[in-house]
Amino acid sequence: MKTRVYSIITIAVILISVIIAAKLIMSKPVTETNDQSTKLLNVKAITVENSKYETNLKYRGRVSSYENISLSAEVSGKILQGDIPFKAGESFKKNDLIIQIYNEDVKTSLMSGRSSFLRTLSAILPDLNVDFPDEYNKWKEFFNSIHIEKNLPELPKSNTEQEQIFLASKGVLTEYYALRQQEINLKKYTIYAPFDGSFKTVSREIGSIANMGTELASIMRTDKLEILVPVLPEDAKWINPGDNVTLIGNKSSEIGKVSRIADFVDASTQSVNVYINYYPKGKNSLLAGEFIDVEFTISKKVSGIKIPREALLDNNQVYIIENEILKLKSVKIERTMDDYLIISGINDDETIVMESLADASEGTQVITRI
Repeated sequence: MKTRVYSIITIAVILISVIIAAKLIMSKPVTETNDQSTKLLNVKAITVENSKYETNLKYRGRVSSYENISLSAEVSGKILQGDIPFKAGESFKKNDLIIQIYNEDVKTSLMSGRSSFLRTLSAILPDLNVDFPDEYNKWKEFFNSIHIEKNLPELPKSNTEQEQIFLASKGVLTEYYALRQQEINLKKYTIYAPFDGSFKTVSREIGSIANMGTELASIMRTDKLEILVPVLPEDAKWINPGDNVTLIGNKSSEIGKVSRIADFVDASTQSVNVYINYYPKGKNSLLAGEFIDVEFTISKKVSGIKIPREALLDNNQVYIIENEILKLKSVKIERTMDDYLIISGINDDETIVMESLADASEGTQVITRI
């Protein structure tokens, strides 16, 4: 019985001790953390000092041939070898015979026509001497200047209406202009290089038959190249036709000249196309098809402050700091560079944020670091 009483007393004492301890813990004041610096955003910032900058624009461009021509047959005949092997990649010089189509039958027919024309003239010379004695010598000289292997000379001018009627009635004018047309057609059987270049593609083989309209080959100019450079509209205003530019390739740096600037924005790239002329020299010259860096030298200095691209927010705004509080301020982009922007609209001695802030907004309290 005494044991049971002792047990009850022991349990009661333990319960009372637990209750008292809990009340003591709950009544103990909590230590508050007043170190607000752990909650402040640490940002990189500088004090503004506007300056004038000499800047160059650097863009990426593609080299291409200044001229690309597709060659098609204007006559029918067998394709013969010219001065240059008729193969893709073969180079040629200006005025080289690059394509020859068989024309011996056409040449023979033309010489026969000239011979007939001489016979016609010889038949009318006596009549000219009688009816038009003042005009006889010019027609005699014209007759003597004709050679059946060469193109016809210019037809003498008729000075009177009677002379014109006489020549027309004898068929002189008809025969002459028919022969001139044949001479023009004969030139279509030979194609000479209009510039220094190369065969880009070849669509027919030597010995095959070409019909009128048949595509024979495509050629590209290699002594004059062009670089197309898409430039941001805000940068295009600093570039002018005639400006020298630096072309930076894999092997060397070359000099080119701005030839023209588009006066519209390309809808697909939202850029203004700038075209640069370049004349290759030597084995290390740039080649058509290469992508190169193009550096435009800008003589006019730009006033403002240089900031990283990441520091610019949407709507051309940046963060400045006033009394340790972030504020938004609109700016104007004066020049865009590789990793930096030159902006204006920030006053000297203002503090500007120089990095991207992911978890910040206007009104956030911050501390700065250099």
